[in-house]
Amino acid sequence: SLRLKATQEGDRMGKCFKERNEAKARNDQQRAKELTQRGEAHRANMMLLDKEASAKIFQVELHGLYVSEAESYFDISVQEARDREESSLRVIVGKGIHSDNNIPKIKPAILAHAKSLGLPIEVDPRNEGCLIVSLK
Repeated sequence: SLRLKATQEGDRMGKCFKERNEAKARNDQQRAKELTQRGEAHRANMMLLDKEASAKIFQVELHGLYVSEAESYFDISVQEARDREESSLRVIVGKGIHSDNNIPKIKPAILAHAKSLGLPIEVDPRNEGCLIVSLK
């Protein structure tokens, strides 16, 4: 994945900068300069890969809709994500804080709807107000 490649570039960058500091400590300025340039190249690649990865995150905001509207937009978004050959779809459903008695309506409805369509779906471990649909 692009994120994995970006992480690998970041690791290479860190290694270059560590070796550069060691070269400086040995007073090897030529090697330090070379490692700085390589490290900067890895940094640029990492940033480019992260930017590309963030542009590929396909998401839909369902927060604030009625359940029937949310299901309809969900279906459309799944099809659009498949058409774009996305591997996943991030679905923002909210936590239900603004629902009656703070009981979420959209989240359980979309979870059940996705499962009825045979789509693998799970709560985003970093944000309980988001769901991740696997499309591959």
